[in-house]
Amino acid sequence: MTKVLKIQKKVWLNKNIFGLELFYPEINPLPGQFFQIRVGEGLDPFLNRPISVASYRRNRLLLIIKILGKGTGMLSEKGDGESLILLGPFGKGIKPKKKRSLLLAGGIGVAPLYFLAEYLNKLRANFTFLYGTKTPDDFILKRNIIMLAKESIFITEQVLRKKRTVVSAVKEIDLRDYEVAYACGPKEMLIELQKLNLSIPIYAFCEDFLGCGCGLCLGCAIMYRGEYKRICEDGPVFELSEIDFGV
Repeated sequence: MTKVLKIQKKVWLNKNIFGLELFYPEINPLPGQFFQIRVGEGLDPFLNRPISVASYRRNRLLLIIKILGKGTGMLSEKGDGESLILLGPFGKGIKPKKKRSLLLAGGIGVAPLYFLAEYLNKLRANFTFLYGTKTPDDFILKRNIIMLAKESIFITEQVLRKKRTVVSAVKEIDLRDYEVAYACGPKEMLIELQKLNLSIPIYAFCEDFLGCGCGLCLGCAIMYRGEYKRICEDGPVFELSEIDFGV
């Protein structure tokens, strides 16, 4: 589905990350799903940009975007009242159950997990939100996360005594308090989480792997349960223990 929508509100969340709020009624996106955003009217950049759903409440869709290159830089120049062309939603998404959950967000991976947190909150599920960034200035949505989660943990790699990461913080958590975990962040973070062999299932939001977002480039193919899967078509959420990162 292709829609032309006006930006209702643009907000800068830090110096490199901004949010676009759009009025988009009559859809029912699931955590993990994403939209393709057309950057401009020309052919440069040629590909649309896949952006995860960060929130959907009262018919208002929130997309959170980090400036990483020319395409996202062009999107950052758009403002309130300007039009945006969206295709989607894409991806299968997930319907989480009311279980004691642990959410593990690294960097911009917080965006799709924030939408998951909203979903779990509606289910009245108990969950902990662990969110790690490189510096304190990189955090976004902290106040919102604190309001949604039963417990919230914020860590940064930039500390005086010892470097802390999402992976190192997980080692300090008593997993007997949880039934399931969800993770989204850089590929390296997911690889290190997989090595921990945790006692609960982890479902990975593989946002860091997406290319064109529509199945054409095959750049997001991963080996999952012995066969290749396209993240944009078959995911982007997969059970972490079943992903073969070595292929």
